[in-house]
Order: sequence, then C-alpha cells, then structure tokens
Amino acid sequence: MFPSFFGYCGSNSITINFFRMKNILNNFLTPEQQKVLLFLICLGLVGIAVKYTGLVASEQEENIAIAESLQEDYQIKYDLKTVTSTELQTIPGIGPKTAETIIAYRDSIGFQKPQDLLQVKGIGRKTYAKIHAYFIGAQPLSSQNLQGETKLTKININKASIDELTGLPGIGTVKAEKIVKFREENGGFTKFDDILQVKGIGEKTLEKLKPLLSLE
Repeated sequence: MFPSFFGYCGSNSITINFFRMKNILNNFLTPEQQKVLLFLICLGLVGIAVKYTGLVASEQEENIAIAESLQEDYQIKYDLKTVTSTELQTIPGIGPKTAETIIAYRDSIGFQKPQDLLQVKGIGRKTYAKIHAYFIGAQPLSSQNLQGETKLTKININKASIDELTGLPGIGTVKAEKIVKFREENGGFTKFDDILQVKGIGEKTLEKLKPLLSLE
C-alpha cells in the first residue's frame, strides 16, 4: 500500500512540475525558442555522454599500457654469453636452426655486445627488433647504434689454412687436415653439401659451419 501511495504521489509531483515548467517556458519563450532550448539541452547531454565514454576509454588504455610495462619489466632476459639453444627457442622468432646458428657464432667468434646478433646469418633488422628485448643489455635499433655495425667476415673453405679451419666450431686439427686433403684431391668444394664427404663431419656440424663459411 505504502509503495503504491508514494509512487502515486511521486508521479503526480513530476507531472505537476512538468506543467509548471511548461507554463513558465510559454510565458518567456516562443515555441521556436523552446525548440532551440530543447536542442541545446540534448546536445549538452550528448556531450556529457561522449566525455564520460572518452574518460572510460582513456582509463582502459592507461591500464593496458601499465600491464604492458609490467610484462616488459618482468620478462625473462638471457645473457648471450651463456644462453642455451633450448632457451633461445623459447623466444618468438627463433627456431632450432637460428638457435644453433647463434650458438655456432658464439663458439667461433663470440658476442661482444647484443647488437652483434645482426652479424648472425638469418637475423636481420626486423628479427632483431622482435628479439632484442629478450637479451640483457640489448637496445632498440637506431641510426646511431647502426653506425658501428660491421659485416661478418666468412672463411673461404677453399682457401682457408689449417689454423683458420681449427677456429671453426666442431673442427679440430685432424678434421681441418682432412678438409684440406679433400680440397686438394677433389679440386675444392663446389657446394656446402660436399663438406659431408669429409669423414667425421655430419649434418649437425655442417649446419653450424654454413653461416661461417663461403665457397669463394
């Protein structure tokens, strides 16, 4: 009973106030002016709604930015001097072959700075941009830090000495001598797969050597 009574009173009060307001407007404003006023009120309400929506969107964007920042801060970073092939393969953009190539470069030449990744075969600027955040001390590319970039000098397997060959990963003095002997007896290597004919060198060793060798 009471809710119905108060509801009735409330609805009557709103109706009375509406008619009072209408009478006041009729006394001071023409019908055309009333339409303009109504339009301005609606426009103001729309503006408030748009502003509120913008604030909500802005808050959401800020939360996303904070989340991304936290993710970057707590991201696992690896040391190029100690990272394993398995760990490298957890990084988006690095597969088994690229991981082995990185390890081969480290074993034969070594990384003085993270930017040396650009000298590894198969890692260009786009790949570096994707993976640099996973390595300790690595910085994004810029025109300044690219000025000191040097191109990797590969060893010509058809001209390299035994000493040069022994500096390659998986190649000791015995294998180096076998490579030179094969080269002398067969007139050199015409393709990388020819290296597999040297006793003691298999597919895995060849994959490590390819980024470090040239045929001419």
